[in-house]
Amino acid sequence: MVRQTTKSMLYFSIHRHGLPFASFGCRLLLVLTLATSLISQAAPFAAFNDHIPGLGTSSNVTTFGPSQSGSLKDWASGAILTVQVSVTTSAAVANTIQGHPFYGSPASVVFDGIVDLAGYPFPALEMSSAASFVTYTFTGLDPAKEYNFQGTAIRGNINYGNRWTLFEITNAASFNSRHSPGAVTSAQIGSLTSAQVAINTGNNAQGVLAWWEHIRPNANGTFGVISRRYSGSLPGGATANGTVAYGLTGFRLEEGPVYSGRTNPPPQNLGHSDGGINGISTVWIVVMENSDWTTIKGSTNCPYINNVLLPQSAYCERYYNPPGLHPSLPNYLWMLTGTNFNIQDDALPSVNHQSTTNTLFHQLEAAGISWQCYAEGIPGNTCPDLIAGDYAPRHVPFLYFDSVRTNLTNCTGHIRPYPEMVTALANGTLARFNFLVPNRTNDMHDPVTDRPAAIRQGDAWLAAEMPRILNSAAYEAGGLVVIAFDEGEGSTGDGPIGAILLSPRVKGPGYASTNFYDHSSLLRTLQDIYNVRPYLGASVYANDMSDLFKTITISRVTSGPVNLTLTTTNLLPLHTNYLLFSTSPGGPWQPMRTNVTSGTGQTVSIERGNTAGFYQVRELP
Repeated sequence: MVRQTTKSMLYFSIHRHGLPFASFGCRLLLVLTLATSLISQAAPFAAFNDHIPGLGTSSNVTTFGPSQSGSLKDWASGAILTVQVSVTTSAAVANTIQGHPFYGSPASVVFDGIVDLAGYPFPALEMSSAASFVTYTFTGLDPAKEYNFQGTAIRGNINYGNRWTLFEITNAASFNSRHSPGAVTSAQIGSLTSAQVAINTGNNAQGVLAWWEHIRPNANGTFGVISRRYSGSLPGGATANGTVAYGLTGFRLEEGPVYSGRTNPPPQNLGHSDGGINGISTVWIVVMENSDWTTIKGSTNCPYINNVLLPQSAYCERYYNPPGLHPSLPNYLWMLTGTNFNIQDDALPSVNHQSTTNTLFHQLEAAGISWQCYAEGIPGNTCPDLIAGDYAPRHVPFLYFDSVRTNLTNCTGHIRPYPEMVTALANGTLARFNFLVPNRTNDMHDPVTDRPAAIRQGDAWLAAEMPRILNSAAYEAGGLVVIAFDEGEGSTGDGPIGAILLSPRVKGPGYASTNFYDHSSLLRTLQDIYNVRPYLGASVYANDMSDLFKTITISRVTSGPVNLTLTTTNLLPLHTNYLLFSTSPGGPWQPMRTNVTSGTGQTVSIERGNTAGFYQVRELP
């Protein structure tokens, strides 16, 4: 029997016995379901509302926002409830950014995978006047029953430490407070009432929740939660006097006296690597700035990308920055480490530096794999950790790690002026991993007030620079160029953003992948290409991008009386590859034949002997 799996390195199992036969019985099960559009609350419910849904919004979540009202749904069953919500606002403006809570925080435990507190577009309800308010009013409740409520808002900017929201429960007959740590209550500030709680929604990546239990509605079966800007005293003698706050954007309402939902964050599923991304010898990463894919693909502002690069590339239709991750610097750090170290700003390396060595480039060094960063606008004789003209150190993530930042020799040895990449390309001294940093004019960042002009300039830069790489011997010998974007449009949305892959090894012409990817997927893919471990940060939970690469395939096996013949396709011409054998699909793998093919396919024969087992072909960079 010959068995072919679906992995990107195709395995074949060769057995001497016949194909086993299995029969399956079938039966038809007819189920009659009676449904109504409205049910009474015969059993307790838990309902969620997501003001602006996003990638993390699950089914059975309502999406009522300002000036909207309607029935809630039981999240577990999808049943429509008699309980309704009405959302009213005054002087609360829909704005472009909200964030996600840190994984494991109270808001993460309650909402992750159910309510996407960031959403897109315009997920924020920004209150910038003393008269602003956002009110959620619940009706159709049973006055004889008790309920519990959790809600919050998260702007997610570490610099916004003085944007406080006052959440207040109204018109309830009775309630108990159970606000999560970090909330300010009447126990700390005497001017607050027992119905009120103040939360710093300007940051709140810590996921602080407004939380009430044992809520008894009034005699009419109603209560409400109102959000207003908070101005007043804070613990420790500080004062909340910010001019902006954020209204409630996500909530959970449950019938029951106390919370009965999750008490731990949802499990994160381990990512998957196909093992088929091989034969890549040299990688170039080019990161452009702040552009949604919809402003790039098909745009007349990008003639080179659309008319030259995309037709010969494999590209992503659903590539995102990690949820709520803004501005630029956290995304650049994520590409190398799978985390942003809780950094939520673009401060200089002297402020945001890290001592860790858990980075991709440290792994490359440990494996003896060369790396370089080539940046426009730097002199090459200093460690460029300050802004200078159109050069921004936040786009050079290596500078934020102490082993580079505090070691002039190490820094200047790896962070080089961009023109030196062209020289290294010509004389054959290029590193295996190359991170290219256009200046802020050439990377589509500036002018920020004229996005079409910025995009046109970035496209023109690619048109001038990419042919140097794509026409080089290094590229033809298994090179890979990745043109990615750091974050969504205007530093507000999560995308999708562009990720364009060019290589003799990628599918094409113009292959479009619709799989979900983000910077964690790119990092995992790079770790797979260079075979460096362990997986870093969130790349542990990401899938690699092997869908965009040609799969080396053992396309045919012929078993004769003397020889076993295997035909392999999708190889790189003039590259060395190994035919490997194992008695188990998990290895260990033993080399049986070394080959160099003149074309994209090869056929090899081996003596049958004891050949019952598994085979794969591995191509060298």
